[in-house]
Parts: sequence; C-alpha cells; structure tokens
Amino acid sequence: MKSYEEVDQERNIDIKKLFFRALNYWYLWPIFLGVALIIAYISWETTPPMHRVSARIMISDAQEGSAPRVGMGQNMLPGISLGNQSHIENQAIILRSRRQIERALRQLDFGISYYEVGRFRKQEIYRSSPFRVLIDSSEVSPPNATFNIEFKSLDRFVLTMENDKSFSKEAGFYERITHPRFSFSVLPIEENMPGSNYENKTYSFTINNINQLIGHYQANTRLEPVHYGSTIVDLSILENNPQKGVDFLNALSSIAVNYTLERKNQVALNTIQFIESQLEGVADSLSAAENVLENFRSRHEIMDVSHQGQMIITRSRELEDQRSAIMAKLDYYSYLVDYIDSNRDVNEIIAPSSAGIDDPMLSQLIRQLSDMSAERSAMMFNATSENPNITRINASIENLKSNIQETIKSVVATTNLTLEDINRRLYNLSTQIRMLPRTEQRLLNIERSRQMNNETYTFLLNRLTEAQLAKASNQADNEIIEEAMIRGMVQPNSKQYMIMILLGGLLLPTVVVFLLVFTNDKVLEAEDIKDISPLPIIGEIPFNKPQKKKNMVTEKPDNTLLSESFRSIRTSLGYYKHKNFGKTILITSILPGEGKSFCAINLARSFAMLDKKTLLIEFDMRRPSLTKHSGISVNGNGLSKFYTGDATTEEIIHTDTNTPNLHIIFSGQIPPNPSELIASDSTKGLLEKYQEQYDVVILDTPPLGLVADAHLLTEYADANILVVRHNSTPKPVLKINLRDEKVKNIPHLSVLMNGIPFQKKEYSYKYGYNVTNNKYFAN
Repeated sequence: MKSYEEVDQERNIDIKKLFFRALNYWYLWPIFLGVALIIAYISWETTPPMHRVSARIMISDAQEGSAPRVGMGQNMLPGISLGNQSHIENQAIILRSRRQIERALRQLDFGISYYEVGRFRKQEIYRSSPFRVLIDSSEVSPPNATFNIEFKSLDRFVLTMENDKSFSKEAGFYERITHPRFSFSVLPIEENMPGSNYENKTYSFTINNINQLIGHYQANTRLEPVHYGSTIVDLSILENNPQKGVDFLNALSSIAVNYTLERKNQVALNTIQFIESQLEGVADSLSAAENVLENFRSRHEIMDVSHQGQMIITRSRELEDQRSAIMAKLDYYSYLVDYIDSNRDVNEIIAPSSAGIDDPMLSQLIRQLSDMSAERSAMMFNATSENPNITRINASIENLKSNIQETIKSVVATTNLTLEDINRRLYNLSTQIRMLPRTEQRLLNIERSRQMNNETYTFLLNRLTEAQLAKASNQADNEIIEEAMIRGMVQPNSKQYMIMILLGGLLLPTVVVFLLVFTNDKVLEAEDIKDISPLPIIGEIPFNKPQKKKNMVTEKPDNTLLSESFRSIRTSLGYYKHKNFGKTILITSILPGEGKSFCAINLARSFAMLDKKTLLIEFDMRRPSLTKHSGISVNGNGLSKFYTGDATTEEIIHTDTNTPNLHIIFSGQIPPNPSELIASDSTKGLLEKYQEQYDVVILDTPPLGLVADAHLLTEYADANILVVRHNSTPKPVLKINLRDEKVKNIPHLSVLMNGIPFQKKEYSYKYGYNVTNNKYFAN
C-alpha cells in the first residue's frame, strides 16, 4: 500500500477533472448571460442617443494671420499680430471660451428645449416640435423649470410642472398661462403638425438658464488638431439632437472666423479716428488762411510775389513740410503716453508707422506689448486675474510700458532738438522776408501760412487714405474649412454593449466558476480522497433530498440508485472476512453533519433485508440523531440508562417497524461523561453479548475529529468506515486527521463517500433481469 508521502508526490493538476467540475456550474452561464442581456437592453432603451457633430476650422499662424500692409516705404500700416504658436493656442482657447459660446448661444433659439416623452426616455425634437412656447418677457420666468404637456385633443392640453405637482392646468393654443412665477402662451407650429400625431403623444419643455447652458456647451465642446503640427482643428460636440449641434457649431465657427477680423478692423478704425480728429483742426486753419490770402490779393490787387519771394517761399515750404511731419510725430508721442497712462486696451493702440514714425526700437516694444496683451486677453477668457500666468504677464506688461515711456522721452527730446533747428531756420527766413517791400512781406507771410496748413492737410489726407485701405484689405486669420456635419451616433455604442454582454455573460461567470472551483477546499469526489490518503473507498452514496422516507432503504427491495449503493457497500464488507465474518461494523466521520447516522441506519436496513439479524447501536451520546432518521418513537430507554443501571440489555432494544430483522439501541438521555462510559468495562460486555445474539452489529459513533469516543470503540469493530461528505468535508481537516497516528492505527479502515450529486434522471434509475423475456432491463 502506498504511503501518505507517496500520495503527495503523485499529486498534480488534472485539467480534465477541473473542467468537469466547472461544468457542474453550467447554469451560471445562461443566468449571467440572461442578466447581461436584460441590463444591456434596459440601458440601451434608457440611454439618450448622443450624436457627434464636428466642423473644421483653420487657424492661421502669425505670418499668415497678419493683415497685409498698405502704403509705401516705412509708412505702411501693419495688421494686428498675435504671435506665432502662441497665437494658435490663444485662438484655440478663445474659440471655446465662455464669452464666445455665449455670443453663439444668443444668436440661436436655445432658450427653451422641447422633448418628446417616450416609454423609456425623452428625445429632444428641436425644430420638429408641433408647438412653440412664447414667454412673457415682462414676467419673471423660472430657469430650469420643466413642464409636461399631454394633449387631450387637437388644440387642448393639460400642462403640469415637474417640480410642482400642485400646478396642473388645462389650456389651449394661444391662451395665456399665468402663475405668480411665470407667464407664457403655447402657440402651434402649423408646418410641423401634419403627420406628427401630436395629439396622441406627451411632450415636455424646459426653460433653460443661460449660465448653465453656457457651462454645458463649454464642457461638451472639444477642440483637437486634425494632424500633429497642423493649424486645422476639429471642433466637435456631442448632442442629443444632431441638428441642434450643427446650428451651434456653425454659429460658433462663424464667430471664431470674425473674431480676429474685428480686432484688426478696430485697430484700423482707431487710426482713422485719430487722423480725422487731426484733420478737423488743420482744415479750419487752411480755410481761414485761404480766405485771408484771397482778401489780401483783392484789396491790394497783387497776385504773386517777386522771384526773390518765390525762392523764400520754396525754402520755407520745405522747412514747413519737415516741421509738419515733426509736429505729427510729437502729437503721436503725446497720444501714446496718454494711452499708456490711462491703462486702456493696448490691443487697440495705433502703430508708430501710422504716424510716419520709423523707430525700430519703439515699434518692437509696441509689438511686444500688443503680443503680451493678446496673450493675456486669451487667458482671461477662461481664467481669473489671480491666475499665476496672468500675474506674470501683467508684470511683463508693466515693465514694457515703463520701457516704452522711457523710449518716448528720449525720442521726444531728440525730436524737439530737430524742431528747434527748423524753427531757427524759419526765423532766418523771416528776417529775409522783412527786407522785402511791406506789401510783398505781408503777402509772403500769408502765403507761407496757407502753404504750411495745406502741406499738413495733404499729409494727413494721405495717412487717412492709407488707414482706410488697410481696413478694407483686412482678412480674418481663421477660416471655415468644413461646416458642421453629423459624424454619427456615439451613444449608445453597440460595440460597447456587445463587449459588456460578452464580459458580463461569458467572462464574468467564467471567473466566478474559476473562483468557485479553485477556492473550494471541500471534498468533491473520490479522487480527492485518493489524493490525500491511500485508504480504500468502500462505496459512494448519491445525494437524495430528504422527502419523507425516500432518503432511506425500504423493506421492499427496490432498484433505486440509493438502495443499490448500500447493496454495493454491503457486498464490499464481505471482503473483510476474518474471525466472525465482519460481524461488527463501526461508522464514524471527521465532523458533524456528514451523514454518518444516515449511512448507518440505511446500511443496517440493507443487511436486515438479507434476513440477517441486525443491531444498530447509537454510541453518539453527545449529539444523537438516529431518532430522526429512523422515525421510531423512543420510550425513554436508551444506552445511557444501561450505563446507569436503570435498564437491562433487552429493555433498551427497539424494533424497526419497517424492517423486523432490524433492532436499534438509541443513545437516550445525554450523559455528562460519554467518553468515560464508553471506556468502561460495561461496553465490552455489552458488545460481546450482542455479537453472540446478532448476525451484524453496526456502531454509530461520534466524529473522531472532535472527540475520542470513536477511537475507544474501534478495537471492538471488525470493519471501520469513515464517512466523508461531498462538498462538506474540508480537505485540510480530512488530511490532518488521516495523518494522525491514532487514525493510522485503526484496523480495516475504509472511506465512504456520501452525498455524491448524480444526474437528476439517475435518482430513479431502474434496472434488473426480466425472467419472462430472458434479458436485462434498464430504464
């Protein structure tokens, strides 16, 4: 016989056995699959459909996004510049900012959302609603209030408020519905009514809060580059009603395209306004000078000055042109200082070249200031002034302003020196004029004044024309590449539901069965016992539900699997022939509840049905259960009374009413010291007497894994049977007990498997030999 160590070494994982064990839980797969299908169906029907709508916009970089310059030489007017890569990022931030989304929403009719109420969910109908709600703007409308409309006829309906069940009113089209909190009318939309069957449906509408609506669209609007490094972005949104998403994205795209164009036009407009304000004063001076010149010539009948005077006027005109240009520069410097000191929007500042100033240092500082201001404006769309990045940019802007002011002071000082030199030269020309005749002097002075105003006026007119051309030639930095299109439904996603069904209906039960099989440390079949111990397995008892007497062997021979199992055990016990033919049989278990008493009484009845005089003794005086299994009413006499001397060996014997050859001795009242009683000499005498009177004596003993009572009786038994129950006896406990030296020394020890689950049809499997037909049968 193999030793316990040899059995351990031969243990390995039997894949086939594990597979068939897993098949015992086959019912879990259809259960989980059915539950997964039900959950998927409910989720599909209750999930509002969401469609992906997207548009494509090209955001130009700094070079492509700058407006063309108009003019000649250094006097060209620049377009607005918002940087290169930062410009693209800023435009992306601005595009989905709250300010831009609010402008788009206010262009659209999103103030009220209309829904058709279905069995499982609401579906937004947007433009296909058969009615329209007209809110009285003089009343306060409740934001986020939802109303249900159930039509009673073609023009009558019942209006209820979801959050106020007390409000319910029947009304009709065009009737004014008043409430202390709101007032509105419901108007029919004739073009949507035909074919809609609206009178048999239920609708609802929600009065939206503009701030929450902005937050909703800002959170759901996505902006992603089409390709890495590309300035074409994909602007998308998920919307229940796809047409509503199309309208929103088209409006937002249009606003995004016009944003930079508006900024450029604003700069050009500021330049035009500045030049026009200068022209007003110069035009008045020029008109007055021309009137004086005309009157002087009329009075003195003189049309022109002498050749010397002409030379003086020519030289004076050149100096006056220079002086006019310098004065325009000084006016711009003054404007620039006042603009910066007043903390006005530097994005709208007039560029130096607009005033004819060619100063690279100042132009670069102004450009940097404009870039930083544009970056700050972009960040301010989605951040507060406490943001660290905005604080950093503010500090940089203040530093640039200080540098610009210092640069202006230096340039103004240099310009004033140039102006003083021109004024000195003009003064020298005045000395030469005084040497001319008096009338010619006066005419020359008047001519000089008119010429000076005319040159200034002409200079400003040229600047105005250039600014107007620049404004007319401005183009938007952004461009709509593709208008909004419906890309498809993304929710509910059929692929995700298929994956959910596969995971929940197939994978999850597989994991559960895996855990049930691999974490189950109970004895499940005979091979588990063979893996633990080399003890022989004397038989296997099928599992039977305890229904009346169907769970025991009856007096009448039957061919059930249960009866045949005990017949097989009875036959196997014949191999233990020695001494008195295996007269005494001990039945025990490792733990309570493993069915040893059930096996003991059924085995006893099986022997009794062979006309063998059989005695069943219940030595389990700690937890007796034979009374329940036998169905015999006890008169109070039991084994405990024998030990106390209150009853004789004949008085404690009871006869089984169903099996006359079977006698039973019950344990009786529970004594305080069962082990001492069993260990006494009375037990030996009792058993020797009954062994002489009966053909078979069966001992039902307590579990040997808990108490020593069974060990005390093994010396009197010819065959010892250890009952192990399917899916009840823990393998570690069984292993520990079988390796106990006391158990190893039990003679003729074998194992009986109890509660083995067979196929349902095998519960009533009939078989036998038909004498008439001379053949075996099985059904």
